[in-house]
Amino acid sequence: MRDPSTGCAAELEAAEEPSPITWTECSQVVEDHPCDFTLKDQSGDDWSLYDHYGEIILLDFSTEWCGYCNLSAESIQGIADAYEEHGVTVVTILLEDRYGEPGSVELAAGWAERYGIDAPVLAGSRELINDDATLGWPVSGFPRYYFINREMILTHGQAGYNDDGLRAVLDAMLLHETSE
Repeated sequence: MRDPSTGCAAELEAAEEPSPITWTECSQVVEDHPCDFTLKDQSGDDWSLYDHYGEIILLDFSTEWCGYCNLSAESIQGIADAYEEHGVTVVTILLEDRYGEPGSVELAAGWAERYGIDAPVLAGSRELINDDATLGWPVSGFPRYYFINREMILTHGQAGYNDDGLRAVLDAMLLHETSE
């Protein structure tokens, strides 16, 4: 564009940074880049996985009807708070309500309010899951957790709720960063 005040060609808008995400293949297989998704959070805003490149991400796949998911929800904000200063994002994806219906913004908001969660709670559905990890997240029981490192590589999966286990994996990921 031309700057009308000088008559010289000049960029009037700042150039955008190129995306650090350069891969074309993805899957939910450990040691691969997980596929991007965008879901609504408890406030009705879009939340996209790839927008969080550079953060460690803990994904919690849960349902409202799952007793252990409810136990996990009681401590998930504590984990989010404990690791926030280390650049860790904790995200709950509610796949179903107590009747087996897909998640909704209302369900996510109610879950967040009930358990005092400020971390993202997303409205999901079973469309996100598939036994074939190239087609979806291989979730066969609830809750199911996945850990993604800062380079957007899926590093671990954990079945079942275990607060100490979640913290141990996050601690190991952070320790691994400092040893490199």
